[in-house]
Amino acid sequence: MDQLVHLDVIDCHVHTWMLRNSLSLEALHGQGEALAEIIAEGSLKSMYVFDSLTHAPLLIKAAHPGPFYAGGYAPWTGRTHQLPDPDWPAHIDRLIDLGYDGIGEMGSKPATRDQHTSLDSPYYRDFWEACEERGFPVLCHVGDVEDFWREHATPGWAKQRGWGYWDGDYLALEELYAEIESVLARHPGLPVVLCHFLFLSPHLERAEEFLGAHPSAHLDLSLGVELMYNISRRRDEYREFFIRHGDRILFGTDIGMSTTLPQHLARIQMIRRFLETDQEFHTPETADDLLTRYELPYIGLDLPSSTLEKIYAGNFQRLWGHEPREIDVEAAISTCEVEGSPVMAEAFRGLA
Repeated sequence: MDQLVHLDVIDCHVHTWMLRNSLSLEALHGQGEALAEIIAEGSLKSMYVFDSLTHAPLLIKAAHPGPFYAGGYAPWTGRTHQLPDPDWPAHIDRLIDLGYDGIGEMGSKPATRDQHTSLDSPYYRDFWEACEERGFPVLCHVGDVEDFWREHATPGWAKQRGWGYWDGDYLALEELYAEIESVLARHPGLPVVLCHFLFLSPHLERAEEFLGAHPSAHLDLSLGVELMYNISRRRDEYREFFIRHGDRILFGTDIGMSTTLPQHLARIQMIRRFLETDQEFHTPETADDLLTRYELPYIGLDLPSSTLEKIYAGNFQRLWGHEPREIDVEAAISTCEVEGSPVMAEAFRGLA
């Protein structure tokens, strides 16, 4: 991939969830190799990788020492049945002892009311408190693209994935925002990064107000491309916003929603081109289908190096540390055995 500016770049938003249905030693090792190739070809320094259901992120980190940070598990608001009645302080301490670097991705992608557990409910109360007390960063997805609550505005690829919230008893986007704002008001020191710019890209003034009200909150730039499209429509104002709040924004791609190396690299290159140049450009053909092809172009922000340094790596390292945590491989083996995951235990055993 063509190199743009020569800066360290850390991707804070990378999924490993494609392993869920093919949990084998071959798949585990292949995933790590594939992610390492993305780092090399995409000119990245590091990745923060996560998966809701397996210890694959920790295994990838152990098998490839250095470039990987690992995100630990906490259930999404529609999946709290996966971890009933948790002892959150003990859970967070166990993740730290294993070698996890933070929590994520978790959050509240819209669910129907009968499935939804509010982020500010008693279920999560000790979770937020434990993360705040330990300075354990959380990558948190709240809401979705606001168009997905309007059938006529929802793109076909989103409808195919069930990302439409006009038909059924779904919470409104404003209700989901109210939940996370309640959490942040109670936990002003919580280190949290909110995915996809908190879907606030159509509303610059509201994004400004949100960051002003919640000094520990950060926003990541993981695509959908409506983010870059909306920002481009108010390019000059948003350029000043990014410079003003450069210490609150992180580089992220949502790799894993893409599935092939050219698609992964297209996500990296698009965001970098958007941040580093003043060029007008469109979604490349190599990008995955989840990245909309708009008629109007994206317009690059041409940010100064001092801002790029923070967005690309500095902010992540301030929250997650300059180096990934050490892994306790023996503890990982024992944990996988207790949790009934012999293949994962065997994979860790091969690293001991």
